[in-house]
Amino acid sequence: MNGVYESKLYLNYFMTSISSIVKENGLVIATDKIQEVESVTINILVKNGSRNETEGNNGISHFLEHMAFKGTNTRSATNIAEEFDMIGGQFNAYTSKTATVYYAKVLKNDLSKAIDILTDIFLNSTFDAEELEREREVILQELYMTRDTPDDIVFDYFQEAAFGNQPLGRSILGTEEFIKNLTREELVNYFKNQYSTKNTIVSAAGNFDVAAFHGLIEQKFQDFNSNETNQYKLGKYIGGELHVKKPLEQAQFLLGFEGVSYLDDNFYDSQILSVILGGGMSSRLFQEIREKKGLVYNISSFSSSYSDCGVFGVYAALDSKNINLMIDLLTEQLHYLTKNINDKEIDRAKAQMISGILMSMECTSARAKKISNSFAMFGRYISNDEILNEINKVSVQSLTNMAKKILSKNNITLTTLGNIENIYDYNKIVDKLKF
Repeated sequence: MNGVYESKLYLNYFMTSISSIVKENGLVIATDKIQEVESVTINILVKNGSRNETEGNNGISHFLEHMAFKGTNTRSATNIAEEFDMIGGQFNAYTSKTATVYYAKVLKNDLSKAIDILTDIFLNSTFDAEELEREREVILQELYMTRDTPDDIVFDYFQEAAFGNQPLGRSILGTEEFIKNLTREELVNYFKNQYSTKNTIVSAAGNFDVAAFHGLIEQKFQDFNSNETNQYKLGKYIGGELHVKKPLEQAQFLLGFEGVSYLDDNFYDSQILSVILGGGMSSRLFQEIREKKGLVYNISSFSSSYSDCGVFGVYAALDSKNINLMIDLLTEQLHYLTKNINDKEIDRAKAQMISGILMSMECTSARAKKISNSFAMFGRYISNDEILNEINKVSVQSLTNMAKKILSKNNITLTTLGNIENIYDYNKIVDKLKF
């Protein structure tokens, strides 16, 4: 391979017709028409997540998402569950740092019904007081479950160490104290202040009548709040360390660096660099530290980006007695990353990224999500051709520059969880990383 991928060779098979409209009230409606499938996925994305919260109401976006399924003006929680089950398909919602998404995937003949139910729970939830108390217990159980899952909770600790007392440094679930004390009035007011046509994107992908879909969505949202919403404050990567002692058989380890925003010109360099370092069985970390040395059960790298900042990091799960030896090998690999990157591994990393992008074209859920995310992040649709063109620009030199840029900072983030007695201190690891 020569590192250049002709996207049209792949995309001719996936005939797609993207259309979008921004209404006077700010609502974005975007569609992806696919004749060859029997399903349709509809997403309602609100550009409101945990980073829109304050320290005092951290966790409210996630709580609000849960309450959407607990009754509307015309449907009880039981009615909602029964109507969903009657048409089959998939219905759910999730909250992230930057958005809350409600979605349904159904057969094409059931789209109208799915729209009716999904928009009803989005627009007309009553936040019933009795249902709120029941859901409070459910969310507390979710919080406790996350705390009992080391490879989940360690990433919350990592975010806290990387961003400190900023929204990006706080858990999406919030605190136990907040969940126990949230009132219905707070929930209603937050919905009124943060849910608006101004920050909502409705997308659909699949086999359906696009004009009819636009008409239905416009009708459903015509009387919805169109006020301006509170925007998040810019985030700033800080770095630091956080060590949590817990009697676990396996240690959890995270080492992070300041990364780049997804608006950065070199965003795809950071993504491909992560794949080369620890993005699969052929990656450097997996081969050198797991396969050749057998020191870890799991090791990988990641590049997480927001509109204003980002984090580049390495995660490992291992026996705590091997942690310093693993750090020695890891720092060697990080140094090597700034000096020696070859075309073969770049081609391999590009192939991994491109296959993921193109294989997702076979799924209406992935395509609906891609549309809504594009508008949420960039204010327009980003085509696969455009993405592949950016990937093709990545070179040995641009990756070397990115590696040096990321690893040249001294404000690393070091996070551990487990029964760890003797780990190099923060400054020693900083010294090991200097080049």
